[in-house]
Amino acid sequence: MQRYVILKNTETGQELTLPVTPSSYPMAAGRAVETLDMAETGQITLPGLKSLFDKTIEGMFPAKLYPFCAPGAVADPRYYIELLTQWSADAQVCRYIVSGTGINVPVLLGPLSYGEADGSNDVQYTLPIREYRYLEEVVVEETGNSSRPVEPAGEPETADRYTVVKGDCLWTICRRIYGDGSLAYKLATANNIRNPNLIYPGQVLELPDKATLSGLAATAAPQTTTAQQTTQEVRETVRKTLGLKSEKPLFTTLR
Repeated sequence: MQRYVILKNTETGQELTLPVTPSSYPMAAGRAVETLDMAETGQITLPGLKSLFDKTIEGMFPAKLYPFCAPGAVADPRYYIELLTQWSADAQVCRYIVSGTGINVPVLLGPLSYGEADGSNDVQYTLPIREYRYLEEVVVEETGNSSRPVEPAGEPETADRYTVVKGDCLWTICRRIYGDGSLAYKLATANNIRNPNLIYPGQVLELPDKATLSGLAATAAPQTTTAQQTTQEVRETVRKTLGLKSEKPLFTTLR
C-alpha cells in the first residue's frame, strides 16, 4: 500500500503532501521512564511523565516529476522550501499525518536543512518535527463564597535549606554539604524522615550546622525484612509527586 506523508497547517488549513514519500516515517508514543538512586537500596525504575516525540523527516524535493512522486507533486524544490520555512518561522502548528497508519498528531516544525547532492537539481532535506501539546484552559467556577486573603509565599531557599532534585539521596547530599555521607541518617532525624532511603524531587530539607547534626540520634534504614513496607512508601510518595491516581503497582518488591 502506497503511503503519503502530509503536513496540514492548522491555522491556514493548507495541506502539503511531501512529493516523495520518505523511506521511513518517524513516530513515538508512551510514557517516559525515570531512574532514582536510593541509599543502600540502589537504583529503582519508575514511570515518568507522558513524553512528546522529537523526530526528523528526511527526503527529497524533486526538480522533475518521477514515476514515484506523489499525486499533485510540484517539480520545483523552492515551492516546498519556501512553504515549510515559513511555517517553521511563524511557529504554526501542523498536523503530522501518515496515510493508512492512524498517525495524526499536532507538531511544530524545526529549521529546514536542505541542499543539492548531485547535478540533478533535486534537493535533499532534513526536517525536524516535535510533537505539540495543547494547554487546556482552566475554568474557575463561581461559588459565591467570599474570597480569602492571599497567603504569603513560603520562605525562600537559604543556606539552611536544600530542595531535593532528581538523582539526590541523603548520603550524597550530606557528603556534598557536610563532607560526611554517614550523617545521612541523622539528617533524616532532623527532618522527621522515617525512611532515610526515601526522598523525592521538590522535597525541602532543613540543614542544621554540622555540630548540631552530629549530636542527633540516627534514624535507622529499614532492614531487608521490611522491604515490602519500603516499597509501599515509595509507591505512595511517587504517586503523590507525579499526581498518579492509579492503584496499579509501580514496581515489584525490592530485593
